[in-house]
Amino acid sequence: MKDNEGYVLVEEGVRLYYRTVGTGSNTVVIANVWLLVADFESFAQDPWLIFYDSCGRGGSDAIVDESLVWTDDEIDDLEAVRQYFGLEKTSLIGWSYLGGVTALYAMKYPECVSRMILMCSVSPRWPSPHDDFEELGRKGESRIDPEGVKRLEEMRQTGIELADPERYCREHNNVYLPRQMGRPEALTCMRSDPCVFPNEWPQNLEKHWRKHFPAESMQWVWRSMLSSLKAPTLVIHGTENLITLESSREWVTVLPQANLLVIEGSGHFPHLEAPKVFFPAVGKFLRSSFRKLRLHKRNRIAMLHIYRIHRHTFSRWQALQEATSQKWWVVSMYGFVIL
Repeated sequence: MKDNEGYVLVEEGVRLYYRTVGTGSNTVVIANVWLLVADFESFAQDPWLIFYDSCGRGGSDAIVDESLVWTDDEIDDLEAVRQYFGLEKTSLIGWSYLGGVTALYAMKYPECVSRMILMCSVSPRWPSPHDDFEELGRKGESRIDPEGVKRLEEMRQTGIELADPERYCREHNNVYLPRQMGRPEALTCMRSDPCVFPNEWPQNLEKHWRKHFPAESMQWVWRSMLSSLKAPTLVIHGTENLITLESSREWVTVLPQANLLVIEGSGHFPHLEAPKVFFPAVGKFLRSSFRKLRLHKRNRIAMLHIYRIHRHTFSRWQALQEATSQKWWVVSMYGFVIL
């Protein structure tokens, strides 16, 4: 096993925390030790996974130059990790806003990226014209337990937020993470514990977001630049994610070699909410040859009809794929669905 942990020195007094997991020669670099590594360990049978925390997150040191915003230093963080491990080329997984960081990195260092997985990524343009932010806000708020909000307020009033920040952080996550989930019960399966890192305590994280993500940095249009990227890309979307399907489809439209994986019923945490679909699909994408899907409408309808009849197991999907000679990346929590 090549499991290890340590620090990458970015500049004097600034270190990035990393952990490596796995045995394979196929290397994948992933941000967010603090929230992903423990839940990806079972996946690390073939690939060698290198997890790292960006400056100010997880086990990494705080950002020294507070004038830098996320679109500046997080690309440099990723490049520092690649150089530290001596990787000529690597696959990348970027989750949430880090999907955008992954794409920006690939645009700056295209020769260093073999494949990309954009996992519930932000849209390639923001604000996205596809999103009704008021409606999405109401949808998210409806998933939050009011009683949990009351418990958090009581903990603040009684001083627990400062006296026992790890306990408060865990309760805060239990209350607010379901906002972005289609299957909030999957939180009980989460093995990662971000609250062991002071950077992830709510009071510290709020300061980080405020400094690192100022309002002026939250507007972008990357569409025209993305057309030059040649790295095969898998875009993953959960139908219950607060980022809309249309935003994920936009990535596939502008990236020359991108396919879309839609996971029915999953939200922003597909590795927790649908692991039996998410991990096999990611593993297959990393191992197999790539081709852009161009299926005729009648084939999609026919395959959807088969899906409705046979939706019991993931292995049934594989058998049907062989029987029909179709290559499908778009799957549901029970089998596969439409592109």
